Amino acid sequence: MTTGFSKKEGATAPKKILFITPFFGRTGSEMQLLYILENLNAEKFEACLFTRNDGSLLKDLPKYIKYFVGYKKSRNYLLRLFRLLLYAVNVNPIEFQLRKIQKKVKADYWYINTIVNRDAYSIALKLGVKIISHVHEMPLYYDMVKEKTIENLLKSDLCIGCSKVVCQNLEDMGHQNVKLLNSFVDDRFISLSEAKISEQFNFAPTDFIWIMAGSVNAIKGVDFVIPLLKELKPNHKIMWIGGIEDSGTTAYAQIAGKAAFKDRLFFVGRKSTDYYDYFNLGKGFLLLSRQDSFPLVMQEAAHLGKPIAGFNSGGIEEYVNDKIGIVVNQLSFTELAKAMEKIEENYGTYDKDYIKQYAKSFNATEQTLKLQLILEEI
Repeated sequence: MTTGFSKKEGATAPKKILFITPFFGRTGSEMQLLYILENLNAEKFEACLFTRNDGSLLKDLPKYIKYFVGYKKSRNYLLRLFRLLLYAVNVNPIEFQLRKIQKKVKADYWYINTIVNRDAYSIALKLGVKIISHVHEMPLYYDMVKEKTIENLLKSDLCIGCSKVVCQNLEDMGHQNVKLLNSFVDDRFISLSEAKISEQFNFAPTDFIWIMAGSVNAIKGVDFVIPLLKELKPNHKIMWIGGIEDSGTTAYAQIAGKAAFKDRLFFVGRKSTDYYDYFNLGKGFLLLSRQDSFPLVMQEAAHLGKPIAGFNSGGIEEYVNDKIGIVVNQLSFTELAKAMEKIEENYGTYDKDYIKQYAKSFNATEQTLKLQLILEEI
């Protein structure tokens, strides 16, 4: 899908921005980047993209945006071999490639998407390139990187936080130029088919299905589903859409779920073209994250008219009002179960049209315009 603005001859030279992202796959932060690139005004900003992986979202990238894939995942065998030669002479392939790209595109700014870009920060600082950091993570996620990465992040000329709590975290560490840009969903990507997904499951009319979405891991609260199900009425069932990580914590939830809740807990794995068909099987959306900044899956649920229940893990409290769901204190499984059952009891009072319209208040067009105003001020 290509919906961005095309360049016109004779226009004022646009600012050149090199967007840098780890994988360009179907994670929330990278879907967010795709939505930005789809809607960014190309008359004002000339965007190009570097991704270490040959990510699945590249096929959706607007055709006028030049992109570069890291040598390691390049489709060109000679570049993969060249990477090994660089290592052999003690040269960092990412640094070599980014230096080469910068020399070619002469970007005014490097826009580093997510904190999981250790090399990009250090290389930009070496080159003296101005850095814009788009931060989607809260402190629990900082554990994914080393201390030096956080120190380099704080040397960014501008930090953009996806929620108020993320901005506060950055300001707590002393950054003086932090801007808020709430995460958003481009609802043109949300579509339902006529697929009979429900036929795979033996759900009864009285079952109340809760959808969860995103990577199945400890940060997203995979181990919380077991104590929660113990508190819920038997007709409440949970379906989790997302890649299942290989970890002991995930194994606990899967094994315990099969032992005690095999007809109430479903891990259906990663979905692509039929993702929203699975999502739409649910009556409500459940968020169990330990920390979550402003999750796109929460907004996708609202775009589909689903009421939301969850622990107060961060940005959910900024998004969910009493007309679209209930947020409870972290780790109170009894309180959350009562909230979920209350949503079931009052399900008819939740106005799906209102929820959908509320979701549209965080729309791609307006949010990208806000970003453009931020970028124009630099």
